Amino acid sequence: MNEINIARLAKVIDHTNLRNDLSFDDVRAFCDEALEYGFYSVCLQPFYVSFAMNYLKGKNVKVGSIAGFPYGATPSILKIAEVESLVKLGIDEIDFVMNLPAFLNRQYDTVESEFERIVEICHSNYVILKIIIETGLLIPEEIAMATRLVCTSGVDFVKTSTGIVSRGATFEDIIIIKENIFEGTKIKAAGGIRSFDDILKFIEAGASRIGTSRAVDIFKTHYPNQSPD
Repeated sequence: MNEINIARLAKVIDHTNLRNDLSFDDVRAFCDEALEYGFYSVCLQPFYVSFAMNYLKGKNVKVGSIAGFPYGATPSILKIAEVESLVKLGIDEIDFVMNLPAFLNRQYDTVESEFERIVEICHSNYVILKIIIETGLLIPEEIAMATRLVCTSGVDFVKTSTGIVSRGATFEDIIIIKENIFEGTKIKAAGGIRSFDDILKFIEAGASRIGTSRAVDIFKTHYPNQSPD
């Protein structure tokens, strides 16, 4: 893979660290990694967002965070408040966990109304919204249904997993999502992505964004003597 393609590959990566015991020096170093390797974004816990946004201001790395994490079971009013607070900080992207209890109990109106409200908040402020459907807790028919609900609401991305609650993404998940996705919605694969081959296979299956906490290790292993720039 040549240098241009390395740079293109880096631009599908959400460089992710959702630990809650980071020092600000850790966050600064993490952001520096994203700058060095040319990753699309950093994804951090909400507490670190202001610091990361200030540090990366004017630089070519987006800042993302999470809401409703990791179970999606928080009452909607609180999840919406989380989204609103992140939007006020000027966040670029939000990864939001679907209300899994409501979905699994077939309360689809509840799920959709929550989606519609956060889409309104995010899109009116030019914030990209990704909905985590937690594929590891769903059977194939449920993955398909969740994908259609996400797309109907006009969300930007269907995301596979939190990487915490269940198994991570599988290639089969991506195939099911791709078969049920509407034009205008993209796929983010996340959870358990640990190798260069994983990244390429998920992209080939249909993902256009990859979330991983191992991006630096992956790039160092496969391009030890090449700059991603």
